[in-house]
Amino acid sequence: MTPRPLLSIVIPVSGDDATVATALESAIAQSLVDIEIICVDDASTDGTAGVLERFRLRDPRVRVVRHERNLSAFQARRTGILAASADRVMFLDGDDELTPDAAAVAVAKAEETDVDIVGFGVTVIERDGRTGSPYEVRLQPPQHPHAGDDVLRALFPVGKPAQGQLWRFLFRTSVLREAYSLVPDDLVLPRINDLPLLFLVAILAESYAAVPDKLYRYHFGRGGSGHRVDTLERARFYTGAIRSVDAIGSAVEALATAHADPSLVRDTYASVRFSIIGYVCFQLVEHSDEGMLDGALAHLHTVVSGPDIIHAAARFYPATLKALRFHTTWQGLPDRPARSILLVTSTLRTGGVSAVLTSQARYLHEAGYRVTVVARNGGSDATVLPAGIPFVELTSRRLPAQLTQWAEICRAHEVDVVIDHQLLYTDTWPEFALVARAEGAATIGWLHNFVARPVYDGNDRLTLIERCSPTLAQLITLSPLDVAYFRLRGIENVAYLPNPPSPLMLESAARTGAKTPPSDRLELVWWGRLEQRTKQVRELVEVGVQLRALGVPFTLRIVGPDWDDVTAKRLNALARRRGVGDAVVAVGPLRGAALVSAIDSADAFVSTSIIEGYQLTIAEAQARGLPVFMYELPWLTLVQDNQGVVAVPQGDARGLAARLAETLADPEGYRQLSLASVDAARRARDQDFAQLYREVVTGELSPMYSPEPTLDDAGRLLGLLVFFAQRADGRSVSSADSSTWGQRAWQSAAPLGRATLRRIPGLQPLAHRAKGWLGAR
Repeated sequence: MTPRPLLSIVIPVSGDDATVATALESAIAQSLVDIEIICVDDASTDGTAGVLERFRLRDPRVRVVRHERNLSAFQARRTGILAASADRVMFLDGDDELTPDAAAVAVAKAEETDVDIVGFGVTVIERDGRTGSPYEVRLQPPQHPHAGDDVLRALFPVGKPAQGQLWRFLFRTSVLREAYSLVPDDLVLPRINDLPLLFLVAILAESYAAVPDKLYRYHFGRGGSGHRVDTLERARFYTGAIRSVDAIGSAVEALATAHADPSLVRDTYASVRFSIIGYVCFQLVEHSDEGMLDGALAHLHTVVSGPDIIHAAARFYPATLKALRFHTTWQGLPDRPARSILLVTSTLRTGGVSAVLTSQARYLHEAGYRVTVVARNGGSDATVLPAGIPFVELTSRRLPAQLTQWAEICRAHEVDVVIDHQLLYTDTWPEFALVARAEGAATIGWLHNFVARPVYDGNDRLTLIERCSPTLAQLITLSPLDVAYFRLRGIENVAYLPNPPSPLMLESAARTGAKTPPSDRLELVWWGRLEQRTKQVRELVEVGVQLRALGVPFTLRIVGPDWDDVTAKRLNALARRRGVGDAVVAVGPLRGAALVSAIDSADAFVSTSIIEGYQLTIAEAQARGLPVFMYELPWLTLVQDNQGVVAVPQGDARGLAARLAETLADPEGYRQLSLASVDAARRARDQDFAQLYREVVTGELSPMYSPEPTLDDAGRLLGLLVFFAQRADGRSVSSADSSTWGQRAWQSAAPLGRATLRRIPGLQPLAHRAKGWLGAR
């Protein structure tokens, strides 16, 4: 009677005639002689069968079994296991090799420990012959012995990318057969056909040990891995990995039900499944040819749900989110009632975006929501938050780590809705929105400036918002004209809301009467940060120069902190050079009672901003009864139907000075302006912001806040985009290279123009005239 071999080496092959001879040579050359080599030919159509037959005739330890039709390597291994004579099995793929002592070392460890699984090291050989890659490091098995449930924990740690290669282990044959008995006899798995079996074995196994020796030589890229995705068929091949993991779902559930710790089995399987989904997504993103990614990801969405894709990518391959953000479908707010709200900014400070966020936190908190505030960067002042509002600061400055912490925050606070206030100021908000979605939270994006701000700043964040708008459940802007832009661009989930009143506005609620008109001297005031790019504070000096030229007695007090390249000292020096240093004075920042005193001692508020989203200082000035004299910002809801505002065209300092001078000669007109200011401030203050914010987070905002775009909206937007494209590089149309500038301006406005003309064809003559005026034909 022939003695049973100590080890069966199972080699599944299919179309491996170029490499299988090398694999078989490595098996035959094993220092452990008492082995059998079972080659399962999965219906090869090349010369593989001939190679196998030559080796069978050469060495009696080689056995050949042939499938009449291709059943996948999963079934080929089943055939080999059922045919095995030994109590232990190792696997060898037809394009890899074993080291000469692989069988001896692995079997010796198995006999010494009597374990169900023996792990050993692997050498990964890249296409160029290099070894020692990070992938090779990841393939090395756990070295410590494990028993019971720890075998599953060791081989498939939750939250780590799953490694399911069978050829890294020696197995007890009976455990392999038991695992195969749990799945259908005819199950075919074209892709990732080894991980499903290893996972079932890891649940069933009672013991594990390992040797540090690298006993297996894996040739990366010879099989299906690492190839370009140049056809939809190749994309289907990659996504087959997900179907392979899904195929054992019922078997895993049966094992979990009978297991002492069902949650361990289920949680580990869920982690493995998401790991494979993330891996497939990574493969498609990294290896798709130009023009194939859209189709490849569209196919992926037919295999697995959008939330599962995002969840998997965020957990295991966060770098892919940068591509996925452009290839996702829109999802609205969660079906469940919103209870926990996350408000997000860059750094929490006083004023500006932080002031709006702080007011939102108060309104939502008072409405009964759990509110948490998160800052992505350091340097925040959390004392500005209302009592009872938790504050979290991201501890890392690297995006992958931030996304990991982001997911943890969403889970820990059971977040339903995220309100992100940083869309205009960061390029990575879509990744955060995707991670939040993966954790079951919808993101609402909040814009704090006019839609043309990115055009003016010369960046592509407007394009980013448009392309990534499906990652947002809702986009909130500050004016109907902003809404018109996005709706003309095909984005429907957009609405506008005004900013909430500031503490100064609320404190001014008791004021109802008009201010006393100036008699012989104008006292003017401006406050804000001393910033030139958008607030044009140096223009205030020019207004002073024009007032003096008109012979108007005045003082203009400029209040605010230094900012970027503008300081109070430099502004005062400019005023002196322009001959108005005695009347135009920058006094630095004032707060509280000192600021209120400066406002109340003034007759009017002057603004020379070129772009704002919601200029809160206008509302604050009007709340104290001050008329407002400003450069035109026609999109601002604050100035619409506001009789307390006097506006002149941008840059018309002389015109602004002339309108100011009129107030000295018209006391009654001044009173009417002041009363209108008080009334406008009341309207701005009296809106039910608590109700508006509840409607935002529940998706019940009135359609009146998302009006249909009109022909007039389209015309104004075209003009404004051209204007800000011009100002982006500080040039005027009359400059020597106006034709070149015109080409750039037209290119900036063209996407909106095309969308507008599709929606409103009657605008064609205006667009034609604009293109001609810009010299862009």
